[in-house]
Order: sequence, then structure tokens, then C-alpha cells
Amino acid sequence: MLDQSSGIPLRTLPCDRDPDWVTSWLYQLAERNALTPIRDGDSTSYDDYPHYRVAAGKCLAPEDVSLRRASEATAVMGARRGLDNTDPLPPMQVSIPNPLDLAYICFGAPLQLMSHLGAFRQALVDDVEEIHQRFGDDAVFQIETPTSLIALGLAPRALRPMTTAFLAGHIVRLIIDTPREARWILHLCHGDLNHEPVVIPRDLGPAVGLVRAVHRRLTRLGEALPPVHIPMCTGITGPPTDPAFYRALAQLPHDIEVIAGLADEHHPAESRRALDLAENALGRRVTAVAAACGHGRRSPAETADNAALTRELATAPFRPFATHRGSTGDPR
Repeated sequence: MLDQSSGIPLRTLPCDRDPDWVTSWLYQLAERNALTPIRDGDSTSYDDYPHYRVAAGKCLAPEDVSLRRASEATAVMGARRGLDNTDPLPPMQVSIPNPLDLAYICFGAPLQLMSHLGAFRQALVDDVEEIHQRFGDDAVFQIETPTSLIALGLAPRALRPMTTAFLAGHIVRLIIDTPREARWILHLCHGDLNHEPVVIPRDLGPAVGLVRAVHRRLTRLGEALPPVHIPMCTGITGPPTDPAFYRALAQLPHDIEVIAGLADEHHPAESRRALDLAENALGRRVTAVAAACGHGRRSPAETADNAALTRELATAPFRPFATHRGSTGDPR
């Protein structure tokens, strides 16, 4: 990523030695005495991965479900310090799943999920506290929550406000339970296992509603909303070119930093158009440009192509659409 940036500033430098680190954790759970496997799977699809239940007579503790991200972050930081790099490095980006996501991956059942959610949250909080204590501002934490947009995409419209409030509450809880000085990014996603989304969004309304709900809660607590990565395409489709898809972005408060997840190397023209549409809906430039999901599912060649497109989009000027009186859309 440093070689591909070509002088364009990076917000953070993501680095995981294992692109399938969550899947690896899921299989390791079979070795922890507090959990019993109830379903096998090879994790090639959303319906084919292991599930667990709490073992009879056991009480689930944080160490039973820990991702041990502090150990991984320490190894990564050691490698960073060995780089032959004359310029200061961007902060290390440490991925932290939303506790709801992690518990759902483990159990696959809402009842067990809610009964033991506290153990998952505390395991993540412990990792964040240890990493922050060791590395301070050299580490930025990214909350990753595919479950949130998947739940909103599947929820009946009448239940969407209640679902949004529930999901926002759990995102905020993780942020406020960790050191106040810790820096965050909120990464929304529609799922990307084998580049297959669980839901394909009709527009950005659910994502914007969730971001607004998180923003309101944090504002009431005197906290700022972290920059938010909003996915604007999926692993199987390029970003839409219909202005209506992006219209909800106009509802975001101006103090929200938007990372536009719309760079798709297989659809460069649509990506350029999508950036124009997103920025015009916002009425301002986005804070940063990125892929809809990470590079863990991409080959090195695809990653290089994506980085090249992202560089181009990041340096493109904001182009406000020319409108005439009474116009409410993109006249082109």
C-alpha cells in the first residue's frame, strides 16, 4: 500500500498478516473449553461455517472468545518499525469487529447472542485498551460491522427505526467503553465473503439513518463521531449511477467525515460518476475514497488496480453540478 500510494496521503495503513483472521478465530474456538461445536463448515459461503454453543456447566468469559488482537498488533508494529521508510508512516489500522457481529458469527442464534454479548464486548475492550496503552496514536481502531447494514437491509420498513436505534446503541457502547483518547473509524459493510454481499442496497438511506443515529448518541455524550466508511457498491457490482441512490447523503450533518467506499477497479467509469454523485448529494468533498470493502479478497494485481483508481479519485476536484431554477436533480 505504501508503494501504491505515490505521495497521496493515506488515512491509515491497514495490515493484517492473515486476510482470513476472523475465520481463523472461528476455527480456533473449537479448542476453547467453554464452547462446544454444533455445526461444521468450510466457510466458503454464509450458510457454511461453524457454529458453537456454550458448553454445559460453563460460563463464558472474555478470554474464551478473545480475538487476541493485541498480539497481532504487536507483531505488525514490529514489522512496521523495520521498514526502510524515510517519511512518517500513517497510523496502524487495527480492525475491531462490532461485538454483535462477533457474537453472531460464533453462535448464529439471536438468543445465545444476546445472553453472552457482554463477554464478546469485554474481550474487544480489553484488546483495544492494551493496544492503545502500548501504541497510543500510532494505532487507529476500525469498528467493522457488516451485521448492521445486513439487518437494516432485511428488516421490514416499519421495524427499521427500532432496528437502527438498537444497532446504533451497540456501536456507541463499544466506543465509549474504551479509552476516550483512542481513535476510531466506523466501517459499514454489506458483507464480502468471497466478494458476495448478503444484501444489495437499493439506496444509501439505511446507512445514512444508522450514521445519524450514532452521531446523535455520541453528540449527547459529548463525543465526536469517528470518520465513517459508507459502502456505495458491493463486491459483485459497480457503484450505481442513479442520483437517487445517493440522495440520502444530503441528510448527513456537515461535521461527519465520509469515506466513500466506491472505488471498483472493474468499473472505473461508474466509480468516477459515483464520486460526483456522492459529493453533490453531500454538497462537499468526501474526506477520503476507498474500496467498498478491504483488499483481503483481492489478488495483488487487483489491489494495485484498485489503488491506482483510488489515487485518481482522491485527487479529482469537486465538480458541483450546474442546475437551473426548479431543478432537483443532476441535469446531465
